[in-house]
Amino acid sequence: MRAAIILAAGRSQRFGAANKLLARYRGKPLLQWAIEHALRAPVGRALLVVGADHRRLTSIAAHFPAHRITTVVARTPNESRRKSLLYGLRALRRHERECFVFLGDLPDLPGGVATRLAVRARRGAAAVRARHRGTPGHPVLIGDTATTRKRLEAGDKPFEQDEMVSIECGRAIIADIDRPCDLRAVPVRA
Repeated sequence: MRAAIILAAGRSQRFGAANKLLARYRGKPLLQWAIEHALRAPVGRALLVVGADHRRLTSIAAHFPAHRITTVVARTPNESRRKSLLYGLRALRRHERECFVFLGDLPDLPGGVATRLAVRARRGAAAVRARHRGTPGHPVLIGDTATTRKRLEAGDKPFEQDEMVSIECGRAIIADIDRPCDLRAVPVRA
């Protein structure tokens, strides 16, 4: 079984005082876009890892079917991406042996990206990552959640370079929202 982890526990320092995941982009909060992308992936459920502002972020998740989304609150607000991922991996159920990792601030992911990664993962890669012209992006499909969790708990990298396969997926997989001006940028679809 496969799950999705949405990383939404960051500080958004470049965005200013506001929580960027609550900012509206094309009529919806950024976080809503991330949840929709994760739930369209070939997964049973999504885990939303939140830190500071978890009550307001959780209220967005409440608009989705409860059996499809689980909120995981990081004990220390504003965790690093690695620690947030570890919170998500620890919250997986025993039968969830693979998982996608989505970022909360990538609203324009092209449809089918997660499915493309899943198809490539069948060939035995430990992880499959979306990329654009050599730049790593998201989502990432982790093929062995237990091993990845153990490595992160030990303070190691989640994957060695030779264990990861990258697939060209277009510019949108790296077009995250970092500053308020990014919300006004023309959406990138390719």
